[in-house]
Amino acid sequence: MPVQEKQRFSILVCIDGSEDSLRALKYAARIGAGNDADLTLLYVRPVDQGLQTGGLQSSLVRENLLNWGLELPGVRALNQAHDALVELNYMSDDWDKEYRHVDVRGTELGDNLTIYRAEDGHTITLKLMVSPSVLRGILDECEMGEYDLTIIGRSDDDQEGGVGTIGPKIAETVAIEHHGTVLVAHDLEENLGHLVCVRNSDVSIRAARRDARIAARCACPIHLFAVASSDNQLKNANEAIRRAKQAIEEEGLKISSEQVVLGDPVQSIIEEGRKYSVIVVSTAEVTGWRRFFTSSVTYKVMHGAFNSVMVVR
Repeated sequence: MPVQEKQRFSILVCIDGSEDSLRALKYAARIGAGNDADLTLLYVRPVDQGLQTGGLQSSLVRENLLNWGLELPGVRALNQAHDALVELNYMSDDWDKEYRHVDVRGTELGDNLTIYRAEDGHTITLKLMVSPSVLRGILDECEMGEYDLTIIGRSDDDQEGGVGTIGPKIAETVAIEHHGTVLVAHDLEENLGHLVCVRNSDVSIRAARRDARIAARCACPIHLFAVASSDNQLKNANEAIRRAKQAIEEEGLKISSEQVVLGDPVQSIIEEGRKYSVIVVSTAEVTGWRRFFTSSVTYKVMHGAFNSVMVVR
């Protein structure tokens, strides 16, 4: 029988040049350590935001994403991200390169990619995409790429006039509408571990197990957390912790701590989550109408949290 090829782990990192997106990139590099992971760095440029080539011929522009010049759309942010990965020793400029271009109606630049390939097999792709909007572009890439994890560095404020800016509204909408796992990174501090919030449901337990695999990739401690809204719910909360712990240990992984508290689920998670790198929450595989999701604990935590939140599906 032929040897089955090892499944690769793919990460999409949405870049806008902000400090949060650079922190998100560094965290992605940590999760992607090893030769089984591929990174795609995406900058989305709205098609109606003056997509000129700055006087360069289109054929020249398409030859090399990093050599266009800093004033061209999105190149500054992608250059910055590329340099950060080099400084982290995550990649080197002597890797093999491939350039690709896809024509997009309404702009002479189109979509452009620079793909770096290391000898050990993993790739880093820098992609400048044009789209009707930043949100639409990110969602389209999420669906086309079928990534294992999407990481969005959420800027502090929505800047409607800022080309390519990823504000809270965009980040939260991606987490709501995308059917995969999304980490909304904000003030992301490494080495503080994952606070994995669990309920006594199959969906929640599967999500805890999935996050444990992701956390293991970056040697991030796992802390289980359950909230009972009343005394009558304490038994359920403790059962959720027991099931999650068992599921994670069956993966050969360990948890660092477990805790059950009594209180309001949203506020309890937000306050406890301040101590950790990432708050991990789950939602159903199919969320249905958006109004059901936006009334859920998951959405309220993501909307109100002071730090990074991962929605695991």
